Amino acid sequence: DMSIQGYNIAFKVDGKTLAGRTQDDLSISALTKESQTKDDGGNTNSVVTGHDVTFRAAGLMDTGSGENLGRDEIIELALKTGDDAMIPVTYGPASGTGAVYQGTAVITGYTESTAANGDATYGLDFKIAGAFTKKTGA
Repeated sequence: DMSIQGYNIAFKVDGKTLAGRTQDDLSISALTKESQTKDDGGNTNSVVTGHDVTFRAAGLMDTGSGENLGRDEIIELALKTGDDAMIPVTYGPASGTGAVYQGTAVITGYTESTAANGDATYGLDFKIAGAFTKKTGA
């Protein structure tokens, strides 16, 4: 079976996974520049100038441990400002085959849901600041 299993994909923040993760979402959107010249005969040309890369991690709230970031550590990261808010991240298979990608991200949103009749959950949104590239030499 050549498929990649969801549990094998790891989104790591500063070298650590988020405790209690149940889902990681990656979104890559092209940034384009549109132009039209008289020679184009009325057709618009598009050039890709970069990409918006965003992540969303969701999970069950957990206190965490040495290798996992728990609720308190996640909130502390979400409240950082300035240069401190620039966090190294990696994304890809935790083991086996497949490339791992890396970049620097900022946390753009954090939510908690704490309904009385269910598990406490969280959602964490990131945006890559700068390049998101394949890790080499791993």
